[in-house]
Amino acid sequence: MSERPFPIFAGAVVAAPDGRILCQLRDDKPGIICPGCWSPTPGGQVEPNEHPRDAIVRELFEEFEARVANLSELITLTETEKNIRGVYHAFSADLDMPVSEVRCHEGQRVDFFDPKEAMKLPQHPVSRKILYEFLRKINRV
Repeated sequence: MSERPFPIFAGAVVAAPDGRILCQLRDDKPGIICPGCWSPTPGGQVEPNEHPRDAIVRELFEEFEARVANLSELITLTETEKNIRGVYHAFSADLDMPVSEVRCHEGQRVDFFDPKEAMKLPQHPVSRKILYEFLRKINRV
């Protein structure tokens, strides 16, 4: 019996003009991985025949009505552990709108945190790895 292909995800560290990053408080419902934890790399599953870059732009708009600029590849991770299994394409981007216009359509709420403070929040283990890479890239580790 062959194993199913890895699901593919796209997420992004989205920086506001003041340097704070968009973080989503995940739902606290059964079936949610890391319920009630923060995600400093919001995003979602890449649809069939969709490029991860297009997926993250779509996800950010669907979940937050957020528009971004300067989208760039940050890291791609492959996780084999059962509950987080998948290929994760991570990007960094700049928020291309006022923070006050960001809305929360998925999860419990959205907020902006200094990246080092975000690192201290309880979060999905893959998000933590991606955020660490972001901090390393901007020389804040």
